[in-house]
Amino acid sequence: MFVNCFNVKIASQFYKTTLNKISNDFGKNIPKSLPYEGGSVGFITHLFCVDAIVNIEEICKNNNCKMSEPYKIQIDEHMYNDKYIIRDSYNKQGPPFRLELEYLFKI
Repeated sequence: MFVNCFNVKIASQFYKTTLNKISNDFGKNIPKSLPYEGGSVGFITHLFCVDAIVNIEEICKNNNCKMSEPYKIQIDEHMYNDKYIIRDSYNKQGPPFRLELEYLFKI
């Protein structure tokens, strides 16, 4: 399946409600987004991975969020769920993003 990977800037004062709203609008059981540290003052940025058939531009516009240009990658369909998290690959070759299984450790 094809997915779009992209950053969304969310105004800090509306962060929690907007993040929940756009995550739900992007779809149920999507891979977890990755919050970035730093960036523009007054904004929080998240990296998302969303099915390519979803109209991400409209969802971001309707929620007053700015988004980066989406980058389309192909993934195995079984990876498209909330057990995975989107991450930067930091590789010079290949896609700049990857999905990783998120491990939860209880101590």
